[in-house]
Amino acid sequence: MTLQTIQALGVARGRPSFLRGLPAAVALLCLFLPCAALSQCKSGATGAIHQAYEQKNWDEVVRLAQAQTARSADENFDYGMALAHLQRWQEAHAALVAGERQCRTEKRFPIELGGVAFEQKRYPEAAACLRRGLKLDPKDEYANNFAGTVYYLMGNLPAALQYWNRIGKPHLASLNFDPQLRVRRLLLDRAVAFSPAAVLTKPQLETTEVRVEGLGIFPTYNVVLNARPDGNFDANFHAMERDGFGSPLEGLVATFSGLPYETIYPSYYDIGRSAMNVRSLLRWDKQKRRAWVALEAPLRDLPQHRWNLGVDARDENWAVRRSSTGNAPVAALNMERQAATASVDAFTTGRYQWSMGAEFSHRNYRSVDEGSVLTPSLLIPGSGLGFLASIQGKPLDVPVHRFTLTASAASETTRLWSTPTHVFEKVQGGALAHWFPQAQGNNWEVLQRVRGGGSVGATPFDELFMLGVERDNDLWLRGHVGTRGGKKGSSPLGDRFLLTNTDVYRRVYSNGLIGIEVGPLFDIGRMGAPTSGLATNQWMFDTGIEAKLTVLGTNVVLTWGRDLRTGNNAFYGTAQ
Repeated sequence: MTLQTIQALGVARGRPSFLRGLPAAVALLCLFLPCAALSQCKSGATGAIHQAYEQKNWDEVVRLAQAQTARSADENFDYGMALAHLQRWQEAHAALVAGERQCRTEKRFPIELGGVAFEQKRYPEAAACLRRGLKLDPKDEYANNFAGTVYYLMGNLPAALQYWNRIGKPHLASLNFDPQLRVRRLLLDRAVAFSPAAVLTKPQLETTEVRVEGLGIFPTYNVVLNARPDGNFDANFHAMERDGFGSPLEGLVATFSGLPYETIYPSYYDIGRSAMNVRSLLRWDKQKRRAWVALEAPLRDLPQHRWNLGVDARDENWAVRRSSTGNAPVAALNMERQAATASVDAFTTGRYQWSMGAEFSHRNYRSVDEGSVLTPSLLIPGSGLGFLASIQGKPLDVPVHRFTLTASAASETTRLWSTPTHVFEKVQGGALAHWFPQAQGNNWEVLQRVRGGGSVGATPFDELFMLGVERDNDLWLRGHVGTRGGKKGSSPLGDRFLLTNTDVYRRVYSNGLIGIEVGPLFDIGRMGAPTSGLATNQWMFDTGIEAKLTVLGTNVVLTWGRDLRTGNNAFYGTAQ
C-alpha cells in the first residue's frame, strides 16, 4: 500500500502505532463486506436446483435442496418458491426467511414472503413483508400493486392508495351512490373530490372525508372500490343518512337520550334535500336552564364551505367550591347569558380546515355572593362583540400504521361595552394522537389528547375555563365533577389551563346498530386562576374507566374517575 493510499484512507502522521492502521482496516472491512454479501446473494444460480426450478419441477427442487447440508441464498429462494407452489407454506416461509438472512439486499425475498403470508390470509404479516421489500425498491410496480391490494383487503383504503398511487392506480371507471340517498346529487358530486375517468388519490380521499362529514347528515359512510376485468375500478359510496327526524326509533333515541338529566335534543336534518340541518337543546333543570338552536347549510350549494347560525340562552345558578365534595361554597351567583353566533367553516382540503365568525353576547349577574373569589373584574355585566377564528390540520398521517396526529388552534377577541369598555382575548391550542394498534380491525383504540389555553384582559366569569366533567364543558378532567347539587362551580375554574387525556378502548360488542367500547383513562390537568379560591394551581391526576355505548349514531358515555390527589370518586353519564 502506497503512502498516498494510506493518507487517502485517513491515517494521520504522528499517531501511536496501534492506531495508525485502524482507519485503513475499517475502510478495507467496509469494502470487503458488501463483496462477501454479494457473493452469498449470487452463488449457485446455475446449479441443479436452479435447473429443476427453471423446468418447474417442484418436487425435484425440493428433493435436491433437502439433500444439501448448506444452501446459498439463490438455492433457498428456489427451494422456498417450489415449496410455495406445492402449498407447503410453513416450509416455504422458513426457506425464504433463511435466504433473506443471507441476502438482505434482495427485494425478492420479503416480497415472496408477503405472497406466502397472503396465501394463508395473514394479511398484516403480508403487508409487513411487502413494506420491507419496498424499502429496497420503492418503485417496484408489482410490490406496490400487491401492497395496495393487501391493505385494501384489510379495510385500510388510505394505506392502499399510498402504494397504488405510486403506479398510477386505481383508475376509476365509474362513481356510484346509494340510490336511497335523498340529499341532492349535486351536493354529493361536489362533496366527493374524485371523479370517474381519473386516478383516485389519497389527498382526494382525505378531502372527500372532511367535506362529507361537514354536511352533517352522514353518521357513517364508506367508499368501496370494486375491481373490473379491464383493470379499472368502480367507486361506490355507501352511507347511513340522517333525514328529517330519522326513523321513529332513531328519532326517539336521538331526541330523548337526555331525559334522565332533564334535557332533550330535537333536531331535523336535510331540509329540502340541501343538507340544511337544525339542531337544538332544551334543558329545564332549575339550576341550569338552557335553550340552544343552530341552523347550518352549505354555502351556495358548495360543500367546501358551510355557514352556521346559532342562538344560546342560559340561566344558571353557580356555587363555587374548592372541591366537588365536603366543602361549603366560597361564592355564589346567578348568571344569565344570551349569545348569537354566525360563522363560516371551510373544508377546502383534507389536510386543514378553518373557521371564522362573530358572536354577540349579553351577560348579567344576580344574587351575587362574592366571598373571597369573585372580584369586580370577573363580574362585568353588559354586551360584547367577539371575533372568532380557528384552524385545524393534520400534520402527521401514517395510514400503514393507522396513526394520525391532528392539531388545532382557536382564538376569540371580544370587546365588552361597559363603563369603561374592556377587551379580552382567549387562545386555545391542542393536539390529538389517534392510533389503532392492530393492523386490521378496530378492537383496540388509543387516543392521546393535549390541550392548553389562556386569556388576557378583563375576562368575565362566564368566559373562564373549567376542568371537570360537565355537559356544557369539553375540558374533561374525569375525576372532578363540575356540578354539585345541580349547581355548577365544584371543579377548577381559571384563565389558563393545561390538560391531557389518555384513553384506551376495547370494543366488546358490535352488531352494526349497537356498539360498546370500554377502557381505562388517565387525565392530568392544571389550572391557573385570577383569584386563589377558583383553583388550587396544583397538578391534578385522575384515573378511572370509561364506557361508550353507541345506539343508532347516538353516543352515551359513562365514566368513573378517581382524583388521585384527594381520593374523591366521580361517576358521570351523558349523551353526545
